[in-house]
Amino acid sequence: MSAEYIASLYNARIQFARYVSIPTWFICLLSELFSIIVFLSLKTFRQSSCAFYLLIMSVFNLIRLVFSTSVVVISIAFSINWTSVLIYYCQIRNLIVATCVISAITMLCLAIIDQYFATCTRQRWQKWSDIKLAYRLTIIVSIFWTSHGVLYMIYFRQISPINTAVCIPINPIFLQYHVYGYFLTLSNLFPLIAVIFGIMSYRNARTLTTRTHPLIRHELDKQLTVMVLVEIFVYVCTYLPYSITSGFLQLNTNRNPVVLAQLNLINAITLTINILTNGSSFYTYICVSRRFRRQAKYVLYDIYINRFRQNRIGPEQITAHFVTDNAH
Repeated sequence: MSAEYIASLYNARIQFARYVSIPTWFICLLSELFSIIVFLSLKTFRQSSCAFYLLIMSVFNLIRLVFSTSVVVISIAFSINWTSVLIYYCQIRNLIVATCVISAITMLCLAIIDQYFATCTRQRWQKWSDIKLAYRLTIIVSIFWTSHGVLYMIYFRQISPINTAVCIPINPIFLQYHVYGYFLTLSNLFPLIAVIFGIMSYRNARTLTTRTHPLIRHELDKQLTVMVLVEIFVYVCTYLPYSITSGFLQLNTNRNPVVLAQLNLINAITLTINILTNGSSFYTYICVSRRFRRQAKYVLYDIYINRFRQNRIGPEQITAHFVTDNAH
């Protein structure tokens, strides 16, 4: 009976990954692609430091989805041990994850701090909301967290014997840092900072109509503030279950097969929820901002789809004219 129950749990894990995790991954991949396209296509966003942080956040999310999450989901769905195919699988994957996850939440944190400065009543503080400063901070953050990710590439070298989708460190001291320093401290500290600045930014944004700034800037600041606030809320809700279960799996010493099968199923479910952490930005923005919905429609439909149609119609019309001329 126990063997059948364990087999049913692992089968449920595989089926969940195939029919829920993979479609979720694909939908989230489209989300980050659309966000990048919209932010790059409109001058309004290209000139905004807050939008630039959100753009870079989507870039980090996209990198993780393509080069890490996809591999993990396929590993669970089809029971593949990637170390037999990719020699440095654990090192490369953990470098990408450690760099992109913490870089993305740092960008989200910087975005809401930027909005706090942009909506602040003091002129001196408003100067900190600057696109050139955003460029510099992005370079510094990227270099710093990539250097931090190199530690994961050094110490995470082997697949977990109880879960082939998870890599484990070879150093017990680094394992303690990974669980308590990374998962429970860094991954929750930045969202906490973002929430604090988000509340202050929202309070500032409510007073924008009483100031003498241009109306267009007022609307953009309100739009970005709401977008970032809701994105922070989505991050907290989707990342917290995964961080708790992953930390517990890393520290778990119980080798009971039933318990391990249950934990692996829970891990697959929370991993799928966690995919939304790095792949829901576009859907979040269009749900909370009417202005962003119009902007997204303009970019994706009016610019790109219509241009694609014109490019298809153009050669056909040229061919038709050529045939008509020859007939005459």
